[in-house]
Order: sequence, then C-alpha cells, then structure tokens
Amino acid sequence: MAPTNAANDAAVSFSINSQPHKVLKRAAGDDVSGDDVTSTTTLAEYLRRHQQLPGTKTMCREGMCGACVVNVTSVNPATGQPESRAVNSCMVPLQACGDWSIQTVEGIGNRKDGYHPVQARLAHMNGTQCGYCSPGMVMSMYSLLQSKGQPTPEQVEQAMDGNLCRCTGYRPILDAFKTFTGETDDSTKKLVRDIEEAAGCHGNSGANCKGTCAGCPRARTALTPAGSTWRVPSSLPQALADLSGLSVGGKTIRLVAGNTSTGVLDKYEAPADGYVSLLKIPELREVFGAAVTLSQLITELEKLSGSAGYRHCAEMARHLRLVANTPVRNAATWAGNLMIKYKHRSFPSDVFLLLTAARATLKIAEGRKMEEISVEKLYEISMANKIIISMKLPALDDKYIFKSYKITPRAISAHAYVNAAFVVPCDSATGKVTERPTLLFGGISGQFVHAENTERFLTGRCLNEASTVSGALETLRGEVRPEPDPELADVSYRARLASHLLFKVMIHTLGDKVPAHLRSAGQDLTRDLMKGTQEFETDKTLWPVNQAIPKLEAEIQTSGEAEYLDDQHEAPGELHGYYVLATVGNAVISSIDASQALAMPGVQDFVTAKDVMGSNDNVLMGQFVTFFGALGLDGKMVPTDQLFADGRVRFCGQPIGLVVADNREVARRAAALVKVHYSQQERPVLTIKEALINQPEGRQQTKLCPANLKIGDADVALEQAPHRLSGEWEVGTQFHFTMEPQSVRVVPNEDGQLNVFSATQTIKDVVDAVSHAVNVPSNKINGQVRRIGGGYGGKITNSLPVASACAVAAVKLNRPVRVVLDIENMIDMCATRLPYLISYEAGYDDSGRLLALKMHLVMNLGHSNTLLGFIEAMDVIQRVKNLYHAEHWTVTPGTVTTNQCLYTACRAPGSVQAIAAIETVMNHIAHELRMDPWEVRKANFAVGNPKIPPTPQSEDANRVVSLMVSEMFEKADIMKRKADIDSFNKSNRWRKRALAMLPMNYHVAMMSKMVTLVSIYDKDGSVAVSHGGVEMGQGLNTKPNNTLVNPNGFVTGGSVGSEMCSLAVRQACDQLKERLKPFRAPEGEPERPWQQVVQMASMMGTNLTAHTLRPWSQGYSVWGLTAAEVELDVLTGEYRFNRVDVYEDAGQSLSPWIDVGQVEGAFTMGMGLFLTEQYRYDPETGRKLTNRAWNYYPPTHKDMPRDFRVKLLKNNKNDVGIFNSKATGEPAVCMSHACLLAIQQAVAEARRDAGLNDWVTINAPSTVEYTETACETKPEMLVLS
Repeated sequence: MAPTNAANDAAVSFSINSQPHKVLKRAAGDDVSGDDVTSTTTLAEYLRRHQQLPGTKTMCREGMCGACVVNVTSVNPATGQPESRAVNSCMVPLQACGDWSIQTVEGIGNRKDGYHPVQARLAHMNGTQCGYCSPGMVMSMYSLLQSKGQPTPEQVEQAMDGNLCRCTGYRPILDAFKTFTGETDDSTKKLVRDIEEAAGCHGNSGANCKGTCAGCPRARTALTPAGSTWRVPSSLPQALADLSGLSVGGKTIRLVAGNTSTGVLDKYEAPADGYVSLLKIPELREVFGAAVTLSQLITELEKLSGSAGYRHCAEMARHLRLVANTPVRNAATWAGNLMIKYKHRSFPSDVFLLLTAARATLKIAEGRKMEEISVEKLYEISMANKIIISMKLPALDDKYIFKSYKITPRAISAHAYVNAAFVVPCDSATGKVTERPTLLFGGISGQFVHAENTERFLTGRCLNEASTVSGALETLRGEVRPEPDPELADVSYRARLASHLLFKVMIHTLGDKVPAHLRSAGQDLTRDLMKGTQEFETDKTLWPVNQAIPKLEAEIQTSGEAEYLDDQHEAPGELHGYYVLATVGNAVISSIDASQALAMPGVQDFVTAKDVMGSNDNVLMGQFVTFFGALGLDGKMVPTDQLFADGRVRFCGQPIGLVVADNREVARRAAALVKVHYSQQERPVLTIKEALINQPEGRQQTKLCPANLKIGDADVALEQAPHRLSGEWEVGTQFHFTMEPQSVRVVPNEDGQLNVFSATQTIKDVVDAVSHAVNVPSNKINGQVRRIGGGYGGKITNSLPVASACAVAAVKLNRPVRVVLDIENMIDMCATRLPYLISYEAGYDDSGRLLALKMHLVMNLGHSNTLLGFIEAMDVIQRVKNLYHAEHWTVTPGTVTTNQCLYTACRAPGSVQAIAAIETVMNHIAHELRMDPWEVRKANFAVGNPKIPPTPQSEDANRVVSLMVSEMFEKADIMKRKADIDSFNKSNRWRKRALAMLPMNYHVAMMSKMVTLVSIYDKDGSVAVSHGGVEMGQGLNTKPNNTLVNPNGFVTGGSVGSEMCSLAVRQACDQLKERLKPFRAPEGEPERPWQQVVQMASMMGTNLTAHTLRPWSQGYSVWGLTAAEVELDVLTGEYRFNRVDVYEDAGQSLSPWIDVGQVEGAFTMGMGLFLTEQYRYDPETGRKLTNRAWNYYPPTHKDMPRDFRVKLLKNNKNDVGIFNSKATGEPAVCMSHACLLAIQQAVAEARRDAGLNDWVTINAPSTVEYTETACETKPEMLVLS
C-alpha cells in the first residue's frame, strides 16, 4: 500500500498474469525506502523481489542465458495492434513497461490449476534436468505460440536460440516444442494427447485482464521516489522537448527503447540523470522507424526482398538472425544498435555494416530541425539532444552482389571475431567490377571500416583473372591492421580472416565460373534442423524400475514452482552481501578504504579477514585430510585457502571483503566504491608453461601424489621400437557454468544456532567450513539443501567459502544474510576445471601397435597444492589406459602452482584429460603411418581383440565391446560414410569432412558414502525417504537433504549419487521388512493389507524408521563408443557436426530417459571443453577477460550435432550397481573428445591439400580461431584454379 502522503499519479501501470500493477510516485519530501522501485529496477527484480514471483530466474543479467524470459504483449503505437513477444526481463527497466501485459511462467499453469501444454510437454518429454533454465524455455516457446500461432520447426529452433541449458544437450527440449508445429506423426500426436491428459492441461485464451471488470482484484502498488526522472512521451515533439529539458545543466539522459546495451557494454554504468522512453511514439514504430526492433526489421526486410531492387534484403535478414538471440532481438532496436557503436567505436555492429553497405540514410531530429545523413556520417556528428527517427533503404540493381559474413566463436549469441559486408557491382558475363565496390569490415579496429585501397584496386578489374585476386588480397593485407586486444582473437587471425572473407565473396560472385572444387569457398556453412534418436531396451517385469518415465519433479520445474535457494522469501531484516575482489593477481595489499562504501545509504557493513571470529583459513573438503594422512602423506603439503585475502593476494579475483547492505543492488554499487591499494606487484604466473620455467620439478613425478602407472620397461622398448614419435598437447580449464549461481542464506537462530541454506553438492562440508569460520560447534549449525540448479563439481569446494563468508557477516550483524554471486564474480573468484599439459613419447610398429609409451601429465593446481589435485592425479593414472593393452608404459602425474584460483573437480575430473591424452597418441600414430585412426585403435585393444585371449574377468567386457563396435559399424553405416567423406574431400578444396571414432572404458569409483532415513507412517502406511544425496537433475529428490538426518554425509558427485542413495535406501528397506515380518500373515494365508501390517507393528512398539549408511564399495567399468562427423570451413575455421552417434553401456538403466539425458548433457559439456569454452587473461594482472555470458561460450543448441543419436547398450550385467544399473552422468564427457579428433583429422586433410603432411597439435579448446590457424592457409593458396 502507498503511504497517505504519496502522490496520486502513477509513474507506470501494467499487468502481470492479469493482475493490475501500478508504480506510484512518492509525494515530495516523502522518505525514500530501500524497497522503492528506482529508475534502474528491472522487470526481473520487480517480479522476484517485489512480487514474490520467483519462477522467472536470473543468472547472467545480460540477455544471454534466457533464464529470465517472460512474455510481453503491448500495443504498437503505429498500428494500434497488440504484439506479443519474448523478452529478457533482466534488461527491461520496470518503468518502461507502461501498459504492458506481462505473463510469467506462474501465470500460464501450475500444479493446482493444471499445466499449460508447453509446460507439460517439456516435462513429460524429458526436457528438464536441474530445472533452473526450464521456466525460461517454457516462456520462450509460449511466446512463440502467442505470436505465431502454429509455428514451423524452423521457427521453434529460432525462438530457442537465446536459451542456454547446461544439463540436457537441448535435443529433448527441441523435440518437445516441435510437437506444436503440426509436423508430427501419429505416434507423437498420441503421446501428446496422453501427456496433456495426464498433466491436466488447460487451454490458454490469451485474454488479459484490463483491471476494469467487476470483481477485478485491486491493483498492486509499488513506490518510486518523487524525483524519478522517467519520461514516456507519446509524440516526437514531446520526446524532443523532454530530451532538451532534462539535459539542462549537462545532465546525462538515456534514450530507452530496448535497453539491451545494459547487458553488453553498459552493464555497470552509473544511472543516468534522466530517461526518455521512445516506445510510445508512433513515428518511431512505423516501418524502418528507429524504435523498430531487430525482429521486426527482419520481418520487414523479408517482405521487401520480394520486390524488384530489394533482393539483397533477404541477405540482410539472414545476417540479422545471427545478431544476439531472439529475446534480445525482440527488444533491441536497429537504431539502438547503431548508438552502441556510436558510444563504443570498436563494437563490431552488424547493423552498422549492413545498413552502410545497403546505402541506407538516416533521418535525425533535433528540436524542430530534421536532417538526412548517411549511416557513416552519424559517427562524425554530435548526437546531443538528437533522436534518430527512421531510415531509408534505396533499391539496388541486380548487378550488385550483396553478401555479408559474421564469423563467431559459436553459432549464435556471440559477437564476431570479424564481420563483413560487401557490395560488388559485377558484370555477370565478364566478371568485371563495373564501379567501385563496397568492402566493409568490423572487428578490426574502432577506426577501420572501409577497405578503401582495395575498393579502388578492384574497380574496373575482372574478378576471374588471377592477378585481380592476388592483387586485391595483397592490397587488403596492406590496409587491414587489427588492434591488439587480449580479450579478442589474435591480430594475425583477424587480419587473415578479413582476407579470406574477401576471397570468399569473390568466389561467391563468380559462382560456377570457378572450378567445381573451389566453389565451396563461396558457400556459407549452414545448419539444418537438429534431430536425433534415442535407443534403449526396458524390462517390463521390473517396472517402474527400468521404465522410461518422467522424473517426479519435472512438472514443478517447468511451471516454476520448484524452489531454488534464491527463490526463498526474504526474512525480516535480511541483508545482502556482495564481494570485493582483488584486481591484481600477485601483490601485497597495502590498504583497504571502504569509507565511501560505508557512507552509502543502505550499507550496513564491510566484512574482511579481521572480522572472522573463527579461522580465516578455509579448509576445502576437510574430511579428505584424514584420508590423505592414512596414505602416509604429509598433510602440510596441502595448505589452507583463505576466506578473505590477508596480506598477499594470490590470484586476481581473490575475495578481499564482503559489502553487506539492505539489498543486492546497493551492495553491488557500494562494493565498487571500496578502494584497495597494492604494493610489491609482480607479473602473475598464469599458465603451466610459465610455471615450469621456475618449477622444473613439474616435469617429474609430483610429490603430492605418489601414484603412477609403470608396466614393463618403457625406455628399453622405446629404443627398440621401429618407429618413434613425441608430442605435447594442452587442454584448458572450464567454468562449470551452472545456471543457478552460487547462492547461500545464513539465518541466526535462537541459542546461537545458525540455519544455513546452501546451493551445494556437499552440505556436510558446508557445515564444517561454517563451523570453522565462525567458531560455532557443528551441532548448532543446521545445514539444508533442497535442490540445486546444476552442479558438475562446481558446487563442491566453491560453495564452502561463500557460505563461510556469509556466515561471518550474519553472526557479526546478528541478521539474516544472503549472498548470490553474479556471473562476473563467479568466474573471477570460483574454481574451475584443472588445466593440463601432456607430453608423450611413443614407440610403435607398422601395424600401429603401441610398443612403448612414456607420458607425463602436468596439472595446474592453482595457487597451492590441493587435496582435489591429489584425487584427480589418482583418477588420471587409473583411467589413462582406456581400453588399450599396455606392455611397456610409464605414465606419471606432475603438478605446478600458479597465480590462479585453486582449481577443482569438474564433470569427469582427470578422466576426460586422461582418455583424451591416450586418444591423441593414437591419432598421432595413425597420422604418421597414414592409417585409418580406427585401425590403430583396434590394433591396441585390450578387450574385443582376438589377438589377446580373454580372462574370466574380461569375458563380459569382450562381449560388450565387440557388440558395441559391430552395431556401430552396421547401424551408423561407418564404412560407407568414410568413403563418402573421402570423395567429398577430394572434390572440395575449402570444405573438409572427417569422421572420428573414440572407444571408452570409464572406471566408476564408488568413492562415496550415503546416509538414508526411511520412515513408515502408521496412519496410512505412507513412506518418507530422506537421504544424503543432492538433487541436481538426476531425479534424486525426495525430502530436503539436511545435516540432522545426514550429519556425516558425502559429496554428491562422480555420477554415483543416485546409486549410492538407492543402495542405502534398499538397505534401510531390508531392515524394515525384517522388522515387519512378525506382523505379516503366516505362510499359506492371504496377505494382510499393508496398512494393517504397519499399524499392528506400530502398536507393538516396532521402530518403523531405519537409518542406514552405505559405505564405499568396489567400482566397475562403463564402456562406450562414439562416432563424430564434422564439416570444416577451411577459410574461416567454422565447423558443423553433421552427425554424432554415442553408444554407452548403462547396465540395466534405472530410468532410461534420465540416463539418455545424462549422456546427451555430458557430451554437450565435453563439446564446450574441447571446442568453445576459452579463457582469456590480462597478462599483466591475471584478470579473466572472458568473465561473462557475453564472452564465455558454452554450446548453444545450434552448436550441437545436427543428427544426435544416443543408444544405451543392451542390458549388461553389473552386480555392483543397484538393479544392475550403471552411472551415466560423467562418462560421455570423455567421449566428446571424438569431436576434437574429428576436427584434427579435417584440418589434416586441409593441410595435405596445402602440401603440409606433418602432424599438427590442436589444443583444447579448438576454437574457430585456433582451428583456422592450424590449417595454415597461406595467401598464395587463394587462387582460382
């Protein structure tokens, strides 16, 4: 309710889920509250914090993840018609929502009223795992249905290009949503009917309450300060007057339409003094008006492309679909994009290039004056108090070839390495350039746009003459001088890419006038729709075990009802913490000045190392210390980490302090005001190779882990081998990129107790760490976790210091405190996957048989030794053999320390690097012998190899591997596809294909202990189960995991959480069954009803609760085989995976749909590791430059294989697993290395055409940049014959 002295005028009115809302201005002189809506409050913040609608999630706050998508319907002021669209609520200012009708995931369906068909189909078709991204997925699809009716499959995939998922691999999501297209078979239609009947689905009329009907609920209100300077003009003169009036005195004024630049380059810009919304001005929303969104512009260009003189508009529309993603394009305007470049000249604006190439002119207003200028002229004038009104596109004669390119690190939602737009006036008969062409480039520098010298050179020349091509390329190389920037691709790649794009457009222009084998240079690498198959067998006699059914939580995940930690309502007086991080990586802290931050209204405290009432030394995974000592190792080898840096800063991003304030935004702004001064600053050591300069012992067996693999005599065997080779290969780190951020709440309770709610994979370790930090006994700390939105190892050690710091603040202030990291802080401060440098020497014979191997794997531990480094070294040694026969092998682990965070476990830790290492050796041998790499692998098999007699222990393995290989070759048509690939490669100089196959033996270590509590209720015989596992997408949840039931539990990780919990539950059930035996009917009599048995037992004092612990047990092998087919554009480095087949031995699957999803998701995460997820650093400070969703690139659905086929092998015996099941969460990460091997083989084909036959190492990740670089295309190779 508004206070009595609030002004009556509403700053903005809108509806949410048909409920009217108003933001009222306070009266002058009314006190401002921390709960007020401000000029920068976003729609997402309003939904979550002010209206307790947490189904809309937040993660990146940049419009790049899709978790925050909602549906918006508003009236277009130019047409008077309502328009519906998906938008990223994290970037929409609440005060720009005037008269909008907003739908959130809660408003379209729920458990009580029935689910919307979109929610139900996504849930029942296994399209959700951790569930954090699911509401955003639902709202993107819902918005498509609202705007398009029945969409096409192409429109479905386009609509989902702004939604990231780290769990699923995307295929089931797209399959579920494509059922709305109408292009489905009868079996799918029946499935859909069954789903919607089971889910109680309802239709959705789409009608929105206007707040005027009888009985309409009273409008909900919020308040904004009286001085709020938002203007929402409805006419152009009014907008110009507002702009002029607000800017008096040099005040900063922001014109707002899409506001998407706040997620890109202006994310943390200080609030403006005033804001003018352009959304209600009819002139700006007409065709090609300045407030027309990119999505609307695409539609208009496609319409126009059918008119004479405007065929080029189709190419413009195609290119614009590569800009950002659908929800961003639904909000961003073309004029806004131009103004981003106006402010940030180095921004590689695709809109600028396209409009400049198309010779567009802009209409600009200032006061009563209007002027028309070229797009390029915009960047030569002042835009103070001016507004872009519209643009004009002239017609282009058909003699003009209009072609554009955008080369990016991933398929969508990525800014360009280099982009380009060309207009070539060419005589189709002679190939002569009849007038000066237009050659535009972005991504080179803030000043370079036109390749003017090259334009002049080409004028009047014939493109089909060799001298023209070589001369043009030479001229271009002379004028393209990319600016060096450690955040961007290497200058040599960008310069080379510019030349290659010019060559591509020349080939494109000449068309069939060039030889057939060169024409692929002029073709785009397009992507078909994604499809896939899933194959598995089930045993109906075991159902519901082994039955393909959705997990129990799926529907509440897709409806947004599943509660994640930051969805919990705030307690009275709850505060928010925001970290202050070190900005250099190797220095001493001289002083910390938090005075400005503490003076800021709403700031309560600044917590540093001196405030820690327990120990500032953070023991990561302390329960392993005992294990470490039991092996006879010195615990002093593993020093502690620090909650807050105290003295020397060990890495850039190390926590220095925590600002605690009334709300998150105040805490964030205050944190930026804390001044930290440093002395004795030195250049940080960042990489393994840098570390080895002063740590040569890293090349030797590490003292941290004495384990190694020594079989036979590798040195002697190397000397005697007919052939020898050596090599070195690197695989980098990987951010876990959990969709749910690191999150914790600590609530002080009576008697000095603490309630700790943590998004963690190991609640026991969180309690231990908090106890250590605040000096409170563990029995007074109540730890709890219901579910987490993704883990992959990222919420094991990383969750501990965050919880401890939060607890220190809560105890000091005696108030509840919440800490939710944003994406920058997560990437800057949190531990990631261990990087490796792997060196090897191999001896082999003519058949490819590996006779001797010496391999050393150096791990980058971060700034000190870690227990997890020890564990990972053990994993490496255990898994490096894969399924190969080892006669004379020596494999040793090494370690170095650097000025980096302490690295940690990440999905398949050590295993993926070990298997990739030996598979790299196999490919290297094959390359040197010019053999099919698969034949080399076969020659070295230890199982499935007729030359090696099976042992009793290997008989089952031989059967599984032999079956797997034979089925793959037959069903995947391997031999025919290899022949087709050979033919394709011979016919195409600039496009190459390859098919790589990777076998796998993944040893699952049952290194876990799980506690369970099973209780039978005597009223009705119902059963409750609580266990020590953490639900993160695998369908494990029953009751929240808490430290009363599970005080001494273990990490949920290593893919064994479900198995260990299930085994523990069965153990408890066996105990209960034994206790109930006396109350069951005697043998030969009819069985008594369950409820009667339970009540009889309870009356007689039988304990109906069983508390059990499942200890560590022996492990087992998971077998797998993958075939990956890639197609490579040699000139750009872009690639597309045409097809991937993954076979994995899941034993007798507990839940086939979940296991298929785990395989697909694990494989996808591995693709990120090996292909797209690259860290870039500032070499002087160690700062991570790729620390946002804007520049750190997990795969999107468009990066996935176009044909993705997964098969769970026929039921295979596994006496260790529950019901003969096997783990599926991690093994497929290892098999994704097949993608990198395929790229390496395709690069080798390109190099052979270039006369380069030597082996080339392609490190991971093999980004588009590094892949093109490995091809070593020289200027003299760019010819017409």
